[in-house]
Amino acid sequence: MNDGREISTVKYEVLKRVRPTKEDREEILRAVEVAKGRILEAARRKGLEVRVEVEGSIAKDTWISTDRDVDLFIIFPPSAGRETITGVGLELAKAGAGERWKAGYAEHPYIETEVLGCKMDIVPSGELVPGKKAMTAVDRTPLHTRYVRERLSEDGKDEVRVLKQFMKGIGVYGAELKVGGFSGYLCELLIIRYGNFEETLRMAAEWRTREVIDIEGHYSHGSALDAFDSPLVVVDPVDRGRNAAAAVSLRALATFISASRHFLRRPSIAFFFPQTDQIELGELMGMAEGRGTELIAIETACPSIPSDVLWGEIHHSLSKISGLLKEKGFTLLDAHAWSDEEERVIFLLELQEGRLPEAELHPGPSAIFPEDEERFLEKHLESTRTIAGPFISGDRWCVIRRRVATDARKVLEESLPKMQLSPDLAAEIRQGFSIISVGELIRRSSERRDLLLEIFRFLRKRPLWLE
Repeated sequence: MNDGREISTVKYEVLKRVRPTKEDREEILRAVEVAKGRILEAARRKGLEVRVEVEGSIAKDTWISTDRDVDLFIIFPPSAGRETITGVGLELAKAGAGERWKAGYAEHPYIETEVLGCKMDIVPSGELVPGKKAMTAVDRTPLHTRYVRERLSEDGKDEVRVLKQFMKGIGVYGAELKVGGFSGYLCELLIIRYGNFEETLRMAAEWRTREVIDIEGHYSHGSALDAFDSPLVVVDPVDRGRNAAAAVSLRALATFISASRHFLRRPSIAFFFPQTDQIELGELMGMAEGRGTELIAIETACPSIPSDVLWGEIHHSLSKISGLLKEKGFTLLDAHAWSDEEERVIFLLELQEGRLPEAELHPGPSAIFPEDEERFLEKHLESTRTIAGPFISGDRWCVIRRRVATDARKVLEESLPKMQLSPDLAAEIRQGFSIISVGELIRRSSERRDLLLEIFRFLRKRPLWLE
C-alpha cells in the first residue's frame, strides 16, 4: 500500500481542477436568482405561497466545478395536496425554466432546463414536517441537505469533491438508470462515515456484496439485510425505510471496489481524469476490424420521453435483443447501448461469429423416460430439418438438424419489428431502423466525440484506469 504522500499529491492536483472558483459560484448564483425570480412571480400571479430553495450539492457546497448542476426546489406548505404539488408545481417549474425545458421523471416529476449556461432541475415538493408522511419522493431532500451541512467540515467538503471525481473517472458516478451508480448524497454519506477519501477507499477495498453501512444505527446488521435487497445497503440517516444505495448496480459496486484497491496500490491522476481525448479514428477502425468477431450496430430514432424512462426502456430492450440472439444459437460476447437522449439510440453487439453452420447438434431427453422419448422421436423422425438421427449418445436421444437461422443480421432484420420490446422504443423501431457494422458506424460518426468514446470503451473493454 501507499505511504500517503503520493495520495496527498494526487488529491491536491484533483482539487485544483474541481474546487469551484469565486467566478463559478457567482455564475451559479446569477442563474439561481433568474429562475427563482421567474418562479416567485408566477406564484404571485396565481396567489400561491411557496419557498424556492437550492438543494443538493450546491446547497451543501460539495459540488465540483465540472458539474454545474443546480437542484432548485419549489417547496409548497404542508397543507398543499399531492395534486397541487405535481400539477401547479410543474407549471411553476416551467415558468422558472423559461422557454426551453424538458420534463423529467425519476421517482417524481420535475423540469430539466438550462439557465445562463447552468444545467438546472426544478423540482416541486412539499414541506416535510415531523410526524407528517412525505407526499412525494423528494420531500426528504431538504432533510438530506440539513443533515450533510451539519456533519461535514470544510475539509470534509473537499474530501467529497475528490471522491465524486474519482467516481466520475471510473464511470460509476450518478444514481440515474443510465449509470446505476453512486449519487452525490451517497458520496457525502461515505465521507461522513469514514472521514476522508483515503479511508473510504480503504474500507471499500474490503467490501463484499451485501455490505451494510448504517451511520445512525437504525438497524442491526441482520435486520438491515432483511429490510433491503440490494448489493450495497446504506441506510438513509434521515429515513430508516430508505436505502441510499438502492440505485448502485452490482457492476458499479464491483468497479468501485476494484478501482479502490488499484488506486491505493498505485495512486494516479488517471483514475480521476482518464485520457480519452487521444482517440484516433484510424486506431478505432483498427480495433473494430481486426479482432475476428462480428460487431453489429442497431440504430433507431430516440423517443421523446424522460431520461430515466428512456434508459429503463433501453436496458429492457437490449436484454430482449440479447436473449433473441442467444436463443438462436449465437454466442454473444458483449452488448451495450448509447443514446444522446434526443435523436439517436444505438445498440452495440459483439458476437463470436455473425454466421452459424447450417447444422447443429440438438440433444433431447434420456432414453430411460418413455414419455419424453416418444415426444422427441415423434417430433424429429419425420422433420424436414433432421439431417441425421435421432440417435442415442450416452443415455440421451440426439438429432443433427438444420438451423432455422444462420445469419445474425438477418435474424435481427426480420425479428426486431415484431419483438415485444419496450413500448416507445418498439414504436420507433417499427418506424425504421438500420443495422450496420460498427466500423461503418465509426466512419459515419467522425464528428461525434461522445459516441466515438463510447465505441472506444465498448471495443477496448479494459477499464481506462487499469494499467
